Amino acid sequence: MRRIDKDANRAFYDSELPAERSRFRVDPSKLHTAELLVPWVLAALNPGDRVLDVAGGAGSYASEIVRRADVSVVGIDISEAMVRQRREDDLLSVNAVADMEALPFEAGIFDAAMVVAALHHVPDPIPALREILRVLRPGGTLLAYEPCSITARRVGRKGVAGMSHEFAVSRPWLLARFRDAGFAIQEVRGANLTIRAISPLTGSPSLRVYRAADAVDRFACLVPGLAGLGKVAMIRASKSGSGARVEAAAPYACPRCKVPLETADGALACPSCSSVFDVRDGIPLLVLD
Repeated sequence: MRRIDKDANRAFYDSELPAERSRFRVDPSKLHTAELLVPWVLAALNPGDRVLDVAGGAGSYASEIVRRADVSVVGIDISEAMVRQRREDDLLSVNAVADMEALPFEAGIFDAAMVVAALHHVPDPIPALREILRVLRPGGTLLAYEPCSITARRVGRKGVAGMSHEFAVSRPWLLARFRDAGFAIQEVRGANLTIRAISPLTGSPSLRVYRAADAVDRFACLVPGLAGLGKVAMIRASKSGSGARVEAAAPYACPRCKVPLETADGALACPSCSSVFDVRDGIPLLVLD
């Protein structure tokens, strides 16, 4: 059964954002997100880590991370246009069109995963979170940067008018979904508290305003409860246990049955369920629907 939210999300990113990497270099909100996100992610990684960039779009944040740490990043996104843009960076060489609710990888092959402003694109993040949990090694880390809604606090989640691929979610509801999926929450940071308060007056803030607001946040978040009102939740969670990652038998696995895929006449084929997936211009198309 086709999902309206997935179709809308794919269509939006395939058609509306053909130069996403360029936008990330000039848009104040994206530059500010990178200033918050990248150092936080780097602090959680170790040399040699293999990181999965889940619904990672054009890979702008991943590009910064691979240049500042001895790690490798594998990227997936449901939008083929976004994945094509990842190839503008020679250090982001392993990417596929894939659904975060049906990841095309064997279990336990990543040390860490990151997901940035993507979980609110699905009506319930639990299927995606469970898939991320599956592909992480025991003790692996998930780093999530997600917008949170104050108006959704009573209901937990609600649709956004006119946006079938957007959902407003509350921070408590989102954290509960992480726990229900099997993650242990290690850290939660609130961000963009002051920006939330002043945005009705400032419109689209400049990077200078974002930075000034961060300075205010550092003091405001010392007040108990205020950090939970931030516009963004930065969540570090872990998979239980400890152990080394598994070496994958093949670069990709069948998103349906998780068996390693085999090359067959320029495509990728599953030896178990006989599914065949196209490879277009070197990009595996590993979406089931």
